[in-house]
Amino acid sequence: MDRKKKINQKWMIRIIAGFLVIMAAGGMISRAAASMLVAQVGVEKVGRGKLSYSYDGSGTVVTVQQDQIFLWPDQQVEWVAEPGSTVKAGERLVQFRKEYLQQSIDKKQAELNQLELQVSQQQVSAREPARVPATAGAGQTLSEAQLELQTAQQKAAEAEAAYNQFINSAVPDGEDGDADDIRMSKQQELEAALQEANAGVQAAQQAVNQAQNAYELARQEDAAQNTNAANAAQAALLGAEAAQVQAAQARKELERLQSYQAAEGKICAVSDCIVLQVGVQVGAVTTGSEVFVTGSGGFQLKGMVREEDKEKLKTGAEVGVQLAAGKKKTVKIESIGMETGETAGAGSGDNAAGGDTSSSMQMFWRAPLPENTNVGGGEQFTWSIDTSSEKEYDQIIPLSALREDANEAYCLIISEEDRMLGTLQTAKRVPVTVLEKDAKSAAITSTLTNTDQVIVSSEKYVVEGDRVRLKE
Repeated sequence: MDRKKKINQKWMIRIIAGFLVIMAAGGMISRAAASMLVAQVGVEKVGRGKLSYSYDGSGTVVTVQQDQIFLWPDQQVEWVAEPGSTVKAGERLVQFRKEYLQQSIDKKQAELNQLELQVSQQQVSAREPARVPATAGAGQTLSEAQLELQTAQQKAAEAEAAYNQFINSAVPDGEDGDADDIRMSKQQELEAALQEANAGVQAAQQAVNQAQNAYELARQEDAAQNTNAANAAQAALLGAEAAQVQAAQARKELERLQSYQAAEGKICAVSDCIVLQVGVQVGAVTTGSEVFVTGSGGFQLKGMVREEDKEKLKTGAEVGVQLAAGKKKTVKIESIGMETGETAGAGSGDNAAGGDTSSSMQMFWRAPLPENTNVGGGEQFTWSIDTSSEKEYDQIIPLSALREDANEAYCLIISEEDRMLGTLQTAKRVPVTVLEKDAKSAAITSTLTNTDQVIVSSEKYVVEGDRVRLKE
């Protein structure tokens, strides 16, 4: 009986040992499968701190003070100072050709003389012209016709009076037949004279009417002539005024040219300066829009700021600058602002002497030259700056941990679940709100705790719910 019991115990021990062997083999197989199928991930914990920023760019050594000089218009350039040259106060910046200037003066003087003559001509034309009015002759003709009418009327009145007197006179008694014939003949004679006188009155009246019509027509012609003469005089006065305005402008231009001549055709430097930009070439005739740029007051650094960095730089920040020769030095930014300059990437700085560079509003910072630095205007340099955010954030995670989809930003953490065969680790999604980023990290707000293990790297692409395991 005891022997049988011992045999059973041996078999039980063997079964248990086999089971343990099988379990060990299964664990080994499971771990081998997990190593092949489950992603290994690196994790970090959310931390508190500030973000760090690094910026860099290029710049140019420029003068502290810059002046723009617009060249005289309509002049031919004979000589011009070279870009980068030093010019002392009173020395030439530009020399214009004197012969061309004299020709311009002669032309402008001739133009002025012609305009002054035009003014005189217009003033003469504005005077009232001397003429005999048409009504003068017509009035004289009317007066003569009226006088002839009066004479004819007087004759007719006398003829009628003589005729009436004869008719009304008494016939003498006892006249014979011959006397009657004589009386009859006298009556006929007086009647003929009266008829002739009346005909003369009608003719004279007709002549008066004609003369009156001619006088009225002459009066209308005189009125039209007077209106036309007044209009012509007004037009001449306006022409004289216009010519006077042109003459005044020509006189000013002549005086300007004469002032150029008095300056011997030279534009000179007001103070000691350096020529930065020359907007004209020898032999060219100026339009008045060409700009000559000079600099004075020593040199300073002018750094160009990229559009994406312009909100980050602050006055007083320390900048590391590297000139063409020498060690890297540190300066403090004195001012930051928008200026008219070449677009980012043009690389020509302030001292370009012509060229096809495009200009627009660009942000620059300015700082004094480092001590014991011997450079000239136009020299290029590179700069870099490392700064931190003004605010300290409660939660900062690496950018590698930050994910985004169409709905939100989020990160993945490790979620652990205890099971019979061990602890099961999976990726769990946690929404986050991004406050600010730098080149390596992101400041966020979220429900993350200081103990959460945030996935920052993975040998395989991981999504929420995937099994993961920590890198060994």
